[in-house]
Amino acid sequence: MPRSKKGRIRTVGIVVRPDDAAVAARARRLAKWLAGRKVKVLAQDEWAGRNDDVSVRSRKEMMAQADFVIVLGGDGSLIGTARLSGRGSAPVIGINLGELGFLTESDHGNLHRALEKVLDGNYELQDRTMIGVSVLRGKSKKRVVASQALNDAVVTRGTFSRPLRLSATVDGDELASYIGDGLIVATPTGSTAYSLSAGGPVVEPTVSAILVTPISAHTLTSRPAVLSDKRVVAVHIEPTCDDAVLTLDGQEWFELQGGDVVEIKKASNRATIVTTKPNGFFDALHEKLHWNARGR
Repeated sequence: MPRSKKGRIRTVGIVVRPDDAAVAARARRLAKWLAGRKVKVLAQDEWAGRNDDVSVRSRKEMMAQADFVIVLGGDGSLIGTARLSGRGSAPVIGINLGELGFLTESDHGNLHRALEKVLDGNYELQDRTMIGVSVLRGKSKKRVVASQALNDAVVTRGTFSRPLRLSATVDGDELASYIGDGLIVATPTGSTAYSLSAGGPVVEPTVSAILVTPISAHTLTSRPAVLSDKRVVAVHIEPTCDDAVLTLDGQEWFELQGGDVVEIKKASNRATIVTTKPNGFFDALHEKLHWNARGR
């Protein structure tokens, strides 16, 4: 559930969308604005330049040291930062300078207005479930990948057009077998991303659930499933398969081998998202995805 927090903000990290000079310039202006309010600013090398008002840190260091982290960019930039969350990591607020901006707090025109609310303590923190993802290989089930994701883990085909053959279990019990383009295992936060485009349900982000959504399954009876996040989902790659890959939040990519098992469960870490809008999720459904819109 969301929880309120008020108090003095002393240190803020600023993360920018990569390779965008205009966004970097905006970050430098924002740093001066924050410094004028006696807030210490942590910056990435990408935009800090010779600005004396900032201290250079990596994104991971910011998450550990700042009171909260501002992300100037789109949903991908916010996810890429929030998925670094560990125990006691900073909350993250996104300012949309990208295309959709479904997860971000506001568009760039409201930048100072949103941050004034945060500095005044008028905000809520939403804890978002993340998933821990492991790849187990061989008879010994050696763990060759261990990571986490905020949106989703996707097992899909690689370079060839032939369908994948996969099976999924839940706590060791058979869920289903799939022939198709792959399988998405998503958090509620990720329900409005790739899972939605593959026909999955919209799930409120504070719900305790894991979603399993087939991608272009070659049967009319393959349907998405919503499971308790206390379950462990395992995706089994057919032994003869030589063309499967795993992607995490669309940002990490791993080649899979026949016989691999992708194990997915609720992560011990959570990402914390800052919001100044009590109904932000439902507002975004209407404004960004035009939910239930009719006609013009």
